[in-house]
Amino acid sequence: MIVLKFGGTSVGSLERVREAAAIAAAQPAPRAVVVSATSGVTNLLLDAGKQAARGDRTGMAETVAAIVEKHQSILDGLPAGPDRNETANRIEDLHTALELNLAEVTLAGDFSARLSDRIVATGEKVMSLLMAATLRDMGYPAEAVFADRVIATDARFGSARPDKDGTREQADAIVKPLLDEGKTVVMTGFIGGSPDGSTTTLGRGGSDYSATLLGAALHADEVQIWTDVPGVLSADPRLVADAREVPQLGFEEAQELAHFGAKVLHPRTIRPAVALDIPVRILSTFAPQEPGTLVTRESSSDELKAVTVMKNLILLTVDVPELEDLSGAAAAVFGALYEDRTEVVLAAQASSRRRMTYLIEGGNYGGCNRVCSRLEDVVREREYEVEIRCTEDVALLAAVGQGAADQTRALSRMLGVLQREGVPVLASNQQVSNVAMVAGVPQKLADRGLLAIHDEFIGSRPSGVKLRRQRRSRLMAESVQVG
Repeated sequence: MIVLKFGGTSVGSLERVREAAAIAAAQPAPRAVVVSATSGVTNLLLDAGKQAARGDRTGMAETVAAIVEKHQSILDGLPAGPDRNETANRIEDLHTALELNLAEVTLAGDFSARLSDRIVATGEKVMSLLMAATLRDMGYPAEAVFADRVIATDARFGSARPDKDGTREQADAIVKPLLDEGKTVVMTGFIGGSPDGSTTTLGRGGSDYSATLLGAALHADEVQIWTDVPGVLSADPRLVADAREVPQLGFEEAQELAHFGAKVLHPRTIRPAVALDIPVRILSTFAPQEPGTLVTRESSSDELKAVTVMKNLILLTVDVPELEDLSGAAAAVFGALYEDRTEVVLAAQASSRRRMTYLIEGGNYGGCNRVCSRLEDVVREREYEVEIRCTEDVALLAAVGQGAADQTRALSRMLGVLQREGVPVLASNQQVSNVAMVAGVPQKLADRGLLAIHDEFIGSRPSGVKLRRQRRSRLMAESVQVG
């Protein structure tokens, strides 16, 4: 049993949809396909919702027309006949529902998270119909299934959390019988269904998550993530010309890379697969002959595999003079960040036990003044005496590799490289799991630090493959994997 997921660029045109369908059809049955919306449609749907909320009917109509045109360009590639007519009717129903939902947004004057999920799901639903019809045209029985009937979630619209037990039950009831009939199931990525049946979304990048959730529910032998890049690279090829493909990663390495900025993986993607020891393979529809990157439970070596960078972070330092206040103050800070849906990228405690350091995403606050004001109010309410300091424009460099961080003096070697390159280190940490070493640095110097660490620990590609790999890196540079 194989689950294949195709991203937006992999289904971005009629030609790409047919290529993806051929890749899926080449896999042994039973097989399930998970699809994203065609490239650009999700952003257009969000634009239409915003235009509807502010009453821009002309702009909204133009955006909807652009969406319909994208879908029609793929539908036109199907041969005339009853199957195409049925597919066209179902797509027209989805476009009609989109217009009704946008009218509801206009009436309310508010683009709520609930309506946003309902509207954005249109892209994946149409693509599932188009992919299934393409497979049938190629002679393979296929049926589209909307994931709001399969992926059970809570009602946290915009970033719903899956109910794995509910998903397993619904997959057994809806997907498995179709597979048993010999059909290829084409399921929408990115979306799920709340307990009351409302459409939810798993957050941007959640289509990969949908694939591993479905794979876990069906006890798949492998999950394949087909994207526009030939696997995970050792660094961003726009920053490191000698970035190389990483042939194999352990689950922990993949999770750390995802957490620290590897864009080819959604941070939550690997978890359902880890639980059932299901391999995840990352492949390119643009180079299907390439082996890609295989993610398995165990790592293939103790070497550092990749270096990543996360930018636009804020560094917070919380000093607590009274040791007995530390736990309460830390809980208050974490609670406020959680309430504000701010991701804590890194948290560390000084050896004195009176200082906590946090690296957080800066987007929710807009700068240090606002975040400090927010946190000072929270700790003041609880009558804790603390001093909060804040630094903007911080980046996090992470060197990832199972066991490599446990090598003698590895962290000091990494910090020495940064010092030699004139990159000040604002914070550093060696992960307990020995999978990653991290350093917070000024954002303006992060690229220099990334290149230096890559050269020190990973180095250049072997001779004989450099020119071919560099050409591919340039071709793929618009959709970077790591960092």
